[in-house]
Amino acid sequence: MVSTFVWGDTVARSETGGIPFLLYEPRRTRLPQLLEDGARWGDRPHLVQGDRTLTFDDTLAVVDAVGAHLRDLGVAPGDRVLILAVNSPEWVVSLWASLAIGAIAAPGNGWWSEEEVEHAIALTEPALVIGDAKRLAKVPAGTATIDVDDLRPMVDAAIAAARAGTPPPPVDRVSDGDENDPGLIVFTAGTTGLPKGATLAHRSWIATMHQSLAVSRRLPHMLKPDDRGFVSLLTGPLFHIGGLQALGLALIGGGTLVFLEGKFDPAQVLEVIERHRVEVWGAIPTMTIRVLEHPSLKDRDVSSMRSIPLGGAPVSPELLERLQAAFPNTAQRVNNVYGMTETSGTLARASTRTITEFPGTTGYPLPAVDLVISSPDEDGVGEILARTPGQMLGYWRDEEATAATIDADGFVHSGDLGKLVDGRLYVTGRSKDVVIRGGENIAAPHVEATLHQHPDVADVAVVGLPHPDLGEEVAAAVKLRPGATAGVPELDAYARERIAAFAVPSRWWLTEDDLPMTDAGKADKKRLRVVFPAATEATPGG
Repeated sequence: MVSTFVWGDTVARSETGGIPFLLYEPRRTRLPQLLEDGARWGDRPHLVQGDRTLTFDDTLAVVDAVGAHLRDLGVAPGDRVLILAVNSPEWVVSLWASLAIGAIAAPGNGWWSEEEVEHAIALTEPALVIGDAKRLAKVPAGTATIDVDDLRPMVDAAIAAARAGTPPPPVDRVSDGDENDPGLIVFTAGTTGLPKGATLAHRSWIATMHQSLAVSRRLPHMLKPDDRGFVSLLTGPLFHIGGLQALGLALIGGGTLVFLEGKFDPAQVLEVIERHRVEVWGAIPTMTIRVLEHPSLKDRDVSSMRSIPLGGAPVSPELLERLQAAFPNTAQRVNNVYGMTETSGTLARASTRTITEFPGTTGYPLPAVDLVISSPDEDGVGEILARTPGQMLGYWRDEEATAATIDADGFVHSGDLGKLVDGRLYVTGRSKDVVIRGGENIAAPHVEATLHQHPDVADVAVVGLPHPDLGEEVAAAVKLRPGATAGVPELDAYARERIAAFAVPSRWWLTEDDLPMTDAGKADKKRLRVVFPAATEATPGG
């Protein structure tokens, strides 16, 4: 069924779920309703991976078939369905089919250890786990599972039937109910402790997408039937909130979403951009740096690229210039976004112009976001708090963690440090990403940003390592560019010219290999502390 619903484009203060949010009116209230918005795009390509292409008609037909199958297996409204697999059309269909029949979809981290998988299953008690063979091998015996490979024949059959004019019977979608009911459990990408499940209401995911569409003037009713959607490349995992945002926006806006085959590979990124004429690549700075460093870049036709929204870290002027040079048609469309899982993604965004005029900013809050700085110091820096209709209900079955994160006024405590200047947000560090050296607090992101400006540095991550006298010492892992000549003395001198002496690293690890990353595409500092070489060169005089 094609929707005639008109999405609102203005916000007003209103209370829902006991919190005075800024809300759009009218708005979608249940996630299965979004399938109606996707139906209008018909035979337009929607999901692409390798040689496979699913149109919107294909996708919706498969959602009906798989949804009916899940219901036949006993999955009921309110049940949890845990998805543990790499990016694929079957992953997407599993998510939408679960939501369509009223289940709570729980996208699991595909890189979890066996202990973490067991924890997630014990926490969510899923009625069913849908995954691939590698990840299902970590699932405890006795848990109901489906291998995505076993879904493939059903997917292919539903597509063939739809294209022959006999699509599967529409599944009875659960589109009614309260917008504050749980819809998704998205696990936090923290680097310490077992993962927590951020419980997103139907309202949550919809509200963040609503804001993004309103800002870009691409609300569904604003698009004509022949309005060509964007071809977007997703290089991050679908289980990450950024992947979910890209998926939802593509469904609503008639976009084509292209997946890589296998793990992130800069050579494949460039090949896919050229082959599929990709226009939008949502990435994190580390990924873009690896693509910029790849020798095949100069031989690829990347003229189709129009926009590179970046998240995960502020965009430096140097990186902005390199991206604009490598992808010249994105000159005015390299954007920076700031957000987190607990708020369904984006809270603030910065255009190319904003980044250029105000280096270091992550931009202005979205229209329905209340953003404040808690207990600012003399420089205006404090913890970033956000109240938005996109925020979570809380952590699944963890009242203590929820109470520590959402305060009595409904604000989510981000754990990030920042300041507001003329309405613009500057993220200056993370409250827990601090090295305490001899009683001095050192913000690791500040040291990283300084070293990253050195022309021989391709990537850098700073951590605190145990020190018998100082408690902690500053340690920097540096990926050098090909042909780099800088060594520890040069980097030490460079840092000493730009940051306080006590913040200059006294432990160095210079390498030409990629630094370890988390599933969110950020430096995996937990792992870095483990693998940091024991015998490293000390900073002269450090």
